[in-house]
Amino acid sequence: MNLQAIQAFVLSHQLGSISAAAKKMQKNRAQLSQWISNLEIDWNVELFTRSGHKPVLSEQGLKMLPLCEQLLSAKQHLNEQVEQIANLDCLRLNLGVSAYLQDSAIAKVLSQFNQAYPQVDLHIYQRRDEQLLNWQQQPSLDLAVCFYRDAFPSQFTVEPLCEMPVVAVCSRTHQLASATSTTLQQVLSHTWITVLSSTNTELWDPDTVQRQIAVEHHSLAIELCLRGVGVFVGQQQQLNPYIETGELVVLAHNDAIANEQLGLIYSKQTTVSPAQQALINLCKAEFRNKPH
Repeated sequence: MNLQAIQAFVLSHQLGSISAAAKKMQKNRAQLSQWISNLEIDWNVELFTRSGHKPVLSEQGLKMLPLCEQLLSAKQHLNEQVEQIANLDCLRLNLGVSAYLQDSAIAKVLSQFNQAYPQVDLHIYQRRDEQLLNWQQQPSLDLAVCFYRDAFPSQFTVEPLCEMPVVAVCSRTHQLASATSTTLQQVLSHTWITVLSSTNTELWDPDTVQRQIAVEHHSLAIELCLRGVGVFVGQQQQLNPYIETGELVVLAHNDAIANEQLGLIYSKQTTVSPAQQALINLCKAEFRNKPH
């Protein structure tokens, strides 16, 4: 099947003449006219009526037109996918995500990326920020979306996205919930619920915390906090629904609510692939300068 002939048929109708279609395709008019005639012979149909100076679709041509347009659209989509695959440096991306980020925001970014790059495998590692910033295990991360402090490894490029408030909370049944004011030492004397980190990673939690319960999943940490097990520090937007209902209470301390800087982290030593750049751009569109 001659796809150029099908394009000539569609363009002749859209542009109003075979001459205009020939100019668009950078071919001569006689060649397009022959291509269209060959289609009519091959398909045993009449695409245009032969009366008048302008091509007018016949009844058969009217039925064939949408089918031909769909075929050309599918060809264009195929070409775009082939070009993407040819330009990819890899068919897998390893993304590190702060365990304190909301799943819904990350899922939005990943679903958009999946639509644009369905052939790229994604491996998502949800970890504490310290672990992502000091990632030493295999596989290496292509990109991380996490909170960072003043110091971070020099081999990383860090692109700031936005500030997000984090808040220290406890259950309404917890001993600290009824306190009108607290000192740091009083807060640290209680059990803290944290997200598990690797054993070789330096943690941001104060050394003077007397007891920790470390879990792998953010949702379990919140559930333990709701049951009065201990103090938890998390993203304010994610905890607000529980704070508004009174299930969780913000600690009565000046530093109970603080802003943390969220950023994109990736290695300076590797060339950014088109797929990786697309993921970076989607993260920027979702998080940069937006309240979360």
